[in-house]
Amino acid sequence: MIGERWRVGTTLLEVAQPRLPCFKLGMRMGDPVFPSRFSAANRPGAYLRIVEPGDVGAGDAVDVLDRPSHGVTIAEVSRALLGERTLWPHVLRATQLPARHLEHLRERLDAETTVSGA
Repeated sequence: MIGERWRVGTTLLEVAQPRLPCFKLGMRMGDPVFPSRFSAANRPGAYLRIVEPGDVGAGDAVDVLDRPSHGVTIAEVSRALLGERTLWPHVLRATQLPARHLEHLRERLDAETTVSGA
């Protein structure tokens, strides 16, 4: 979930955003439509921000220390960023998302509201 805080080893991490496929993944796989198929599978990875640096080792437990009440998952953010409009208001509740994603979704929601309200 966006904003979850995890203790792994002595490091404190926060779930920040989904890892979205790009054209480079298609190049690497030798298949230009691979990123689209990857997105359709709805199994994005996650980027984590380091809140407190420390040591992480093989076999370290992942302890969830905090789970925000907004309920916004990595998969929902991924689908919203890929254009699933119905998720935009829900995803905007995750204020821990990077500012560029929040701004992008707000702009898209505002533009859609303006067009539908015209």
